[in-house]
Amino acid sequence: MAITEQILTGSAVDDCLNDIASLRIEIFREFPYLYDGRREDELHYLKLYSLTPDSFVIIVKEGEKVAGAATGMPLRHEATELVEPFSGTSYPVEEIFYVGELLFYPEHRNRGMGMQIVRMIEEHVRSYSTYRYLTCATVVRPDNHPLRPSDHIPIDRFLVHTGFNLLPGITTSFTWLETDGVRRSHPMNFWIKELQV
Repeated sequence: MAITEQILTGSAVDDCLNDIASLRIEIFREFPYLYDGRREDELHYLKLYSLTPDSFVIIVKEGEKVAGAATGMPLRHEATELVEPFSGTSYPVEEIFYVGELLFYPEHRNRGMGMQIVRMIEEHVRSYSTYRYLTCATVVRPDNHPLRPSDHIPIDRFLVHTGFNLLPGITTSFTWLETDGVRRSHPMNFWIKELQV
C-alpha cells in the first residue's frame, strides 16, 4: 500500500490525537523509555499541538493505517525542564524549534521513512522564517541495563546521520512511571541541528 505523510496544524490536529496517543503508549513502553503511559495523560499533552502557535504533527499512513507520527512546537512553549537548560547558552530559546517525537510502529521501521519525515520537519520549520535550530532530547540508559534488547540500536545513530549534534553539558531530567510500576527520574541529553536557510 502507498505511504502518505500529512502535516496537520491547529484544530486539524484534533482528528488524530487518539492515533498519536496509541502510538506513544505502545512505542514508549519499549526500551529505552519503558514508559507506562495513560491515555488521558497523552491526550491532555497532545492537545497542546492543536492550541500552540507554530506547532504541528505529521501523520504517516500506509493505506488507512497509521504507521508513525512526528510532533513539533517552538521550544519556548515547551515544559520548563526543556527550556531552562538553554538559559545562558549561545542558543536563543526563541530561535529553537523542539521536535517532540518521531515514532514508527515496528513493522514500519528501517524503511527510510524517518529520513523523509526529518526533511519534512526541516522544510516546514524553515517556512516560518523564525527558527534557526531544531532540537530534541533523548533518554540516557546504561549499556548494561537489564531490559536493553540485544538488538537495540540507539537513536543516536539516526540523529547523527540526519545532521544532529549532541550538546555537551546541556542536559535535563524527567520523572515518569515505568512499566514495572516504579516512578524514576531519567537524565536526558539534548541534540541540535542548525537549519540551512
